[in-house]
Amino acid sequence: MVQAFQILQDFSGHQSQISTLDDVKILCDKFSEMVGFEHYLFGMCRPTSLSAPEISSITNYPDAWIKTYFESSYQSNDPVVRYCFENVTPVRWDQLLELDDYLTPAAEQILAQAAEFGLIHGISIPLRSHNGDFAIFSLASASGEDIDARFEKVLPLAHAFCIELFGTVMRININSAPKKKDNLTPREVECLFWACEGKTTWEISKIIDVTERTVIFHLTSATKKLGAVNRQHAVAKAMSSGLIKPRI
Repeated sequence: MVQAFQILQDFSGHQSQISTLDDVKILCDKFSEMVGFEHYLFGMCRPTSLSAPEISSITNYPDAWIKTYFESSYQSNDPVVRYCFENVTPVRWDQLLELDDYLTPAAEQILAQAAEFGLIHGISIPLRSHNGDFAIFSLASASGEDIDARFEKVLPLAHAFCIELFGTVMRININSAPKKKDNLTPREVECLFWACEGKTTWEISKIIDVTERTVIFHLTSATKKLGAVNRQHAVAKAMSSGLIKPRI
């Protein structure tokens, strides 16, 4: 655990020097080994689309299990995923089957099949960003020896590691994403903000002191830049990408 804490300190102190997902995977491999859990998974969901969100992962789970999992669309009934989408506190996998909301035949089947691949005793930590990005960090082991004590020791470290991991992966994704040539102007963002609040073009024109025609121009331009099909779609995309934020 001392070595794992050192990895966490190094991660925090040199986060800006970690520039690729391969670097992140090396850290995850080391952390998992140091805390005595054979397997880990960092899964991230970006709500670029509600019907088809962008999903990525960094993991050393057995390839055969990953293949089976997605070919069988287990994510729809996975009690770990369902719990983490609905809660903010970490959870042990064995505790999920004690919760009525997650105790289903499909959930039991998924956990039982995962156990066949050595993913028996696990813990998962959910995280969310301000713009809706969602992540789960899981640690799993085939050994149940001293499992209560192991979970108690690893949770604080794993939670802190997960936070560093989330921030680093988000930064890498942002830096590696193609730069958009047509960024939204401040006026376009402002018009989208008030459209998000349910204001009509006439009401927006009075709030920002321009003509209604100018508001329509800005909203139309923003819609095109965001690749949206209409104003409502543009508002949704602007919110999911963090372009529109609450004013504090």
